[in-house]
Amino acid sequence: MTTNWTHAFEVVKILQEAGYQAYIVGGAVRDHLLGIACKDIDVATDALPENVQELFPKTFATGIAHGTVTVLHGDAIEVTTFRVESKYIDKRRPSEVRFVRELKDDLSRRDFTINALAMGIDGEIIDYYGGKEDLQNKLIRAVGQPKERFEEDALRILRGIRLAGQLGFSIETQTRQAMTEASHLLPWIAKERIKQEVSRIWTMVDPEISLRELKHPHFDEFLPGVFTILPERHTPFESTAEGWALFHYFQSDTYEFPYSNDEKRLNKEVVALMKRVSKEGWTYRSVFNSSESAVRVCWEISQSKPFATKQHLLRWLQDAPIRFPKDLALSGHDLMQLKQRNSGPWIKKTNERMADEILAGNILNTRDALKKWVLEHVE
Repeated sequence: MTTNWTHAFEVVKILQEAGYQAYIVGGAVRDHLLGIACKDIDVATDALPENVQELFPKTFATGIAHGTVTVLHGDAIEVTTFRVESKYIDKRRPSEVRFVRELKDDLSRRDFTINALAMGIDGEIIDYYGGKEDLQNKLIRAVGQPKERFEEDALRILRGIRLAGQLGFSIETQTRQAMTEASHLLPWIAKERIKQEVSRIWTMVDPEISLRELKHPHFDEFLPGVFTILPERHTPFESTAEGWALFHYFQSDTYEFPYSNDEKRLNKEVVALMKRVSKEGWTYRSVFNSSESAVRVCWEISQSKPFATKQHLLRWLQDAPIRFPKDLALSGHDLMQLKQRNSGPWIKKTNERMADEILAGNILNTRDALKKWVLEHVE
């Protein structure tokens, strides 16, 4: 076991020695059975939050209204009291929770069977809802009645779709049907939460497993943006930002997602680069001053691909005589000294002209060659 498992088991042992039930639950157990390393390990117990706070010297009341206390014990371990939840008034959060004494009742409120597993301190797996069998069969199946699970919390629709791609699983037939039937509830979910789930899809080994589910026509009407028009994608993006840049390129001009500032910059860069590539083709001039991220995304979008693979494209890019204005062998200070002029717009214009000449193959990017060109061509 890794260190965080050791610390989690120590937390479980302390709770049990105090007379409480305690188990490791949820995704950590699922990933353990699949042989996948996990960072976050959660503990469920029948101890009330105040009991947990009394037992451990360092705690944070991170979600005490819902029974969650973060225990600092080597790692940050979330300890949550067994609970059941009342009606979900906003299709996202329960109006209230009720603490219970039985683990089975607590696991019954979870989203999918593979997340409704618990592990005792002796390593015994507790499985009331068929999660182990679904793991073996590589199935995403809702706990209990799928319709009820998604009506309680519509974000579970996207979580299930994301899990399918993350694990390479299929979605069980009734669960998938309930997802599409409950898709009208997705507008209740904040765009930030939707983005959080979809962001994890872009860097999956095979994003298309999840994207194929999101391309169902039912989701176009209720999700922000349109997924059905995206090209197939069976390899991971280098970053979530690149995934969103491709997504954004295919949306309408009026469409806006809650992008970060870095994502907004890349989105704009991709649009501008695609215009140049569409007009000029894949030339050193068209990709000049474009980030490698933007070049990669445009390669995915472009219908014209003069290189056999994206790797060939990137090798071609590395051979460019110049990539950015800062790569010019003459600096702005050099230009001012050479022409005995003060700083001004003329420097930027001169840099652009020098870059054009270099990219056209007319001059080399050396100090001597550029000095000679400046003296001959810049007034």
